[in-house]
Amino acid sequence: MDINDLKKQINDRFENSPIQSSAFYADPEDQLDNQKKLRVTLKSFIETQKITTPFALQIMATHSDITIMPLGLLDLNELKEWEDKQRKESGVTYGTTDKKEGTPLVIQFESHVKDTKSDRQILNTYTDDLFNHFHDTFNNEIWPVVIKYLNENQTILYNLEKRLVEESNEIKDNTLKQLKKMSKDEIKEKIGMDLEEAQWDHYSNYIADMSQVNSIIVSSSTFTKEQILKDKVFTQMMNIAQLRNTFFWILDNTFNEIIFFYIQAYGAVDPKLKKHLHSIRKNLATNMRNAAWKRCNDIIEDQKKFDSQKFFTDVFLPIAENLEVEIDKFK
Repeated sequence: MDINDLKKQINDRFENSPIQSSAFYADPEDQLDNQKKLRVTLKSFIETQKITTPFALQIMATHSDITIMPLGLLDLNELKEWEDKQRKESGVTYGTTDKKEGTPLVIQFESHVKDTKSDRQILNTYTDDLFNHFHDTFNNEIWPVVIKYLNENQTILYNLEKRLVEESNEIKDNTLKQLKKMSKDEIKEKIGMDLEEAQWDHYSNYIADMSQVNSIIVSSSTFTKEQILKDKVFTQMMNIAQLRNTFFWILDNTFNEIIFFYIQAYGAVDPKLKKHLHSIRKNLATNMRNAAWKRCNDIIEDQKKFDSQKFFTDVFLPIAENLEVEIDKFK
């Protein structure tokens, strides 16, 4: 095959072709549900599209995103380099119709945390395998790589929550030390109420918890304001599908960071409490989404100015307070 013909064939695969895209949020705990969502999404794609259709399926996780796509979608040179390598090694370009239709599939793991490297894997399977041998391709090639990356994401989440718990313990210890140095009158003046010595431990725990919850809220609200909203008004942001979806992804992330902080802080020393917190997680997530959606509608309908810090505080502080109550009741 002439090299110019090869280049034209590669270019024709992607250039001037609409990219079919889809995304869903991966539950940090329910891998069976994640597998089902991924299977249904890919199955729907192959039933409505052609082998040559450019596509990108994105799985949004708490601190990363995972994208499934054909090689060359993001960088055409990658596909050219891959085909040059294949031709040199075997004399055959496997991505062409003389051997295979379509191109190799790629799964890319993009970490959102500085200390964790991103990664990508070119699969030993092609878009025509996805269309013609869906069951085996999904079970043997795609899902094992996706679950590996989802587990890496869980490790990131666990390490971040572990660090939050360590910082929380330091805040609690410092609060207790300060209380021990103060008289009853000084304590009342500082915190606005009487606090018996028997209540110091509980109060210090609460202050430490709220400090970490607040740091999560501030981080999320700042990211929303600076990276998503920018100079747009709230209605504009919500009318752009990509920005709206990212905004709700941040809401889910914020919720999961908060509840897994409590699970790590209290469940690590009490398995029954850990199980209880896991059991109420989905209901609390539904409540959070409903509250957030209502506030979004109120802002749009009443044409209010969007205050990112206030929005996140109003949505997530009740969630944290609810968790504090549940932990106290359980104890």
